[in-house]
Amino acid sequence: MRKQLLSAVLTGLIVIVLFITIYTNMAESKGTPLTIDEAIQSNLLQELPSEDEGSRGDNPTISYRIIEEPVIGDTHGEEGHAHAHDHNDAHEEGSIQPEVRTMNTKAPDFEMKTLAGDTVKLSNLKGKKIFINFWATWCPPCVEEMPTIQHFYESYAKEHNVEILSVNATDLETNKEKVKQFANKHGITFPILLDEDGNTSIAYEVLTIPTSIIVNEEGIIVEQIIGPVTEELLLEKLSK
Repeated sequence: MRKQLLSAVLTGLIVIVLFITIYTNMAESKGTPLTIDEAIQSNLLQELPSEDEGSRGDNPTISYRIIEEPVIGDTHGEEGHAHAHDHNDAHEEGSIQPEVRTMNTKAPDFEMKTLAGDTVKLSNLKGKKIFINFWATWCPPCVEEMPTIQHFYESYAKEHNVEILSVNATDLETNKEKVKQFANKHGITFPILLDEDGNTSIAYEVLTIPTSIIVNEEGIIVEQIIGPVTEELLLEKLSK
């Protein structure tokens, strides 16, 4: 009796193993439904370009992007209220301190329309120091630094042969009208360029806003500043 029971168990195990083997082979040849996790991973892999695709001239390396903003204490963005401060005031405690990275690369050229409808091409500004600021209306640190940049533009830019280009992440805005309203509200008079397809932000590898780029008179990126700038920092970097 015991031998018969043991034989039946072994036979059952053999049948199970054979069934699993056959099912696996069929799945490999015909394909089987993916689990939820497998489906998610599969979709993500399909959306991301391969190295070969990214290297081709007719396929951009990045087809979409996500730009994050640093968290600044309890500062509220345009939807709430920004901290009111004079351009001479130090950033409040809890504010993110700007990170300055030294660089030495040729600045990617670009041509964009301004909010006023003019066309600006970077290479046409060779011979000037250029401060390129990447920002968005919904970014609290961007709101924080705007008065500082505006004051520098009014008081020091011409004297030190500096051109300020404010590149708005327009592809991440609700609409262009909101950018116009923002500029009017904050009294911005320096050129606001509309990065409507995000290509300029991608070319400059902007992952966090605000991010600012300093380009020297020869068209070389010398420094990248991540976070809201201060007037002291602008004077230090642009008045030499």
